[in-house]
Amino acid sequence: MFSGETAPYWWRNFTFALFFALSVALIIACSQARDAVSEPEETESGSVGLPEEVPLIKGPVSEDGLQAIFATPDIDSGRHRIAFALISQTGLVKALSATVQSFHDPQSDALSDPAQTALALFHPFPLVERGLYVTNLTFDQPGRWAIQATVLGDDGLPKKAALFFDVPAETHAPAVGDIAITSRSKTIHDVETLSQLTTGSMQDEDLYQVSIGDAVENGLPTVIVMASPAFCTNAVCGPQVEVLRDLKNEFPGQANFIHVDYYDNPHEIQGDLSRAVLSPVAREWDIPSTEWSFVIDREGVIAGRFEGFTPLEELRQALKRVL
Repeated sequence: MFSGETAPYWWRNFTFALFFALSVALIIACSQARDAVSEPEETESGSVGLPEEVPLIKGPVSEDGLQAIFATPDIDSGRHRIAFALISQTGLVKALSATVQSFHDPQSDALSDPAQTALALFHPFPLVERGLYVTNLTFDQPGRWAIQATVLGDDGLPKKAALFFDVPAETHAPAVGDIAITSRSKTIHDVETLSQLTTGSMQDEDLYQVSIGDAVENGLPTVIVMASPAFCTNAVCGPQVEVLRDLKNEFPGQANFIHVDYYDNPHEIQGDLSRAVLSPVAREWDIPSTEWSFVIDREGVIAGRFEGFTPLEELRQALKRVL
């Protein structure tokens, strides 16, 4: 082998080229490795890597010291259920009602010429100190929109808060009027314990008797809740599985009642979301946030879709319409 200055010219050029090529390859490989680490996307197995709480859409803190938090951002043009929380410097705003105005293509925080005005009622959550204002609004076209909520403060004066958001051409989750996706959700017959089906401490085996696919085809209406009870911590998430249980107890044998946890391996998480695997049903239904409810009629058509926490009275009315 050649060494030092005794190596021929062609050999020195060859070794230099080889060293350069290997260096470039190493740099590319390291860069790809860094990219893979910095982008904790879902893997083919369904692992969500390093999951984070779905970011909430929050409005600016108003001159009155209020901030609105959007609970139902997955909307498109048309009429939709709209829900939001109001927060003040001292905590949750619990006025009985709010006047809500919508604005298309807002040019600034100074909102004028509302497209619609509606009344939103406050619904406190059971078991936890949270609550939402709920109303219905029509967005006649896609684009940038805003809503402004006005409530009476403790001093009897009106207080305002605004939200700004985009209304796309289509929703992520299935819409009202769509045929329900016949997912083969897990049932009690597929597991050894209920802790393999839910992260919650309230475990009612009645909610895991039938898969979504079988329920949609058995001729009964169906109410589905997709939520992960142990990880329900944000301002618009509430005890939805408990509400589903209560609804089931009100209408025994009249409908299918199904809970699907947002995570596929609740018994393995044990408070550590880095081990979580996203539910295949959540992927199939393309739900963009962690708490959803759907009401499906006897023909398998979605008759109600509810993002964020939904009070018992809302689900009750939606179910009655399809019984």
